[in-house]
Amino acid sequence: MTIQTMKNTTFPVPSCEEWREAAEASLKGKSLSALETDTPEGITLKPLYTAEDVPDGSEFRIDAIRNGMKQADWMILQEVRTTDPAEFLRKTKEALARGNGAVVYTGGWTAEADKQVTDQLAELIKEVPVHVCCSPDDPFLAVFGAVDEADRHLVTGFADVERTADLSRLFPGIRTIAVDTGSVHSKGSDAVTELAVALSEAAKISECEDDFGAFSRQLFFTFDVDTHFFTEVAKLRAFRLLFEAFAAAYGVKDPAPVPVIARTSLRTFTLADPYVNLLRAGNEAFAAAVGGADALVVSPFDTLTGSTAFSERLARNIQLILKDEVHADRVLDPAGGSYYIETLTEALYRKAWELFLEFEQKGGIDAVTADGTLGGLLSEKKEARIRALSGRAESLIGTNIYADPEETITEPSAAATDRFAEPFEGMRLALQGKTVHLLRFGALKDVKPVSDFTAGVLAVGGIRPELSPLFDSTEDALGYVRGNAVGYAVVCAPAAQAETVVAGLLRDKPDGLTLDAAGRFEDEAALLEAGLSGFYRRGQDILAKLEELKGILEGGTEHEQA
Repeated sequence: MTIQTMKNTTFPVPSCEEWREAAEASLKGKSLSALETDTPEGITLKPLYTAEDVPDGSEFRIDAIRNGMKQADWMILQEVRTTDPAEFLRKTKEALARGNGAVVYTGGWTAEADKQVTDQLAELIKEVPVHVCCSPDDPFLAVFGAVDEADRHLVTGFADVERTADLSRLFPGIRTIAVDTGSVHSKGSDAVTELAVALSEAAKISECEDDFGAFSRQLFFTFDVDTHFFTEVAKLRAFRLLFEAFAAAYGVKDPAPVPVIARTSLRTFTLADPYVNLLRAGNEAFAAAVGGADALVVSPFDTLTGSTAFSERLARNIQLILKDEVHADRVLDPAGGSYYIETLTEALYRKAWELFLEFEQKGGIDAVTADGTLGGLLSEKKEARIRALSGRAESLIGTNIYADPEETITEPSAAATDRFAEPFEGMRLALQGKTVHLLRFGALKDVKPVSDFTAGVLAVGGIRPELSPLFDSTEDALGYVRGNAVGYAVVCAPAAQAETVVAGLLRDKPDGLTLDAAGRFEDEAALLEAGLSGFYRRGQDILAKLEELKGILEGGTEHEQA
């Protein structure tokens, strides 16, 4: 076949109905609806979207979203972490030389800077933007006082310092009205709740303002971005629509773009297998870029235990790669026009606006916080997410699945609270280093899937599996138990012989031996009555199982405690 022939070759374009038929054929009798999934926001995601799914007026909404975005590019806001002002200056200059886009200070100085450092920083913030998030009495704020009055108009950026009026008045180029949804995000919020809270916070602040235009010119929003890639892209896009509707309520049409700062989410980070955090941060950063963030902060992969120069450099390089290699800074709203993302954006927009109105009808953000409405909603969302993780409906790689029992984790820093991995890490800190025997029966190829699954559950708790020889009889297994002073073990056998094996072991097991069994059994009640402690099986609550195991091991033999 020649090149010319290949160029002229065409392929038939399948219809949607043909696609559905092929998909259902591959599902072996299941309907296409089996591929539908529900998001934490209560939105059902379909396996295929067409033009029929896109809501009316989508072209208008795409224009509104893009009007709310300043440009395709974004500002790199990587934190500089140190308690020493002189070291902060040195690291800031180095970070700027390597691609950082601003002087970024998020607290931490333990002393005031000397005049030389203060003056150099004052000169620096006249040349590049500044992003400050600290308390009103933080020593860093002396840097602003060192800027000459005639040069204050040169200082631009963002300041979240509890709205100090003087800073806003003296530095008109700095946005000082901050709406940060990080606190509700860390407590388990879904995208809809975050968006509604953002609007409700803005509504509360706007009550003190006379001029919406002047207010919006000082306003900026900060959102954390989770690993649910498409939802997070749609969340940032939906915010642009929501803010336009919010401004319209104040009589302002076509409002000026309001900056959105995105942060990669710490609630998805884990202590175990921390290099996976690098992948999570990359996923989240890409979602923020596609969603149209105006500035972006990427957390180093080892943030939970204290970042290093290496991890901070990698975090910054994630953004540089997105710009210089992915070219994500070249296209405005690259997700615009996707049937799937447009439908998801519309759903988030409508649901968030409805929830925002509910909050306002109850008296606003302060009222729903005080009466427990918001707290109850956040608790419900977080508990649902942890249940999904505990049942492995969702994954935290290295934590609730594919965990390494040989890895030892340590207590996190104080800043590492309110994460989905915390219940698993608490269990692991209590159990890691312990050993559990797996009593294996039958041929290796038949029992290996069962023992591997059981070992995987134990690994979530940092427990090392001790694999027994392959037994042909319960007598051999009981001899192994007595010879190794086993106080607790899990029976792993192929399904065809599992019930017989477990029943035989229970009949003759020595006193002091606690047995669990892997798999599902026809007469589980009879086995429990005969002395079986419990089961390991797919879909079970892993946290509950490990809590049960913790009680067994803590009350077990001296050998098992070692």
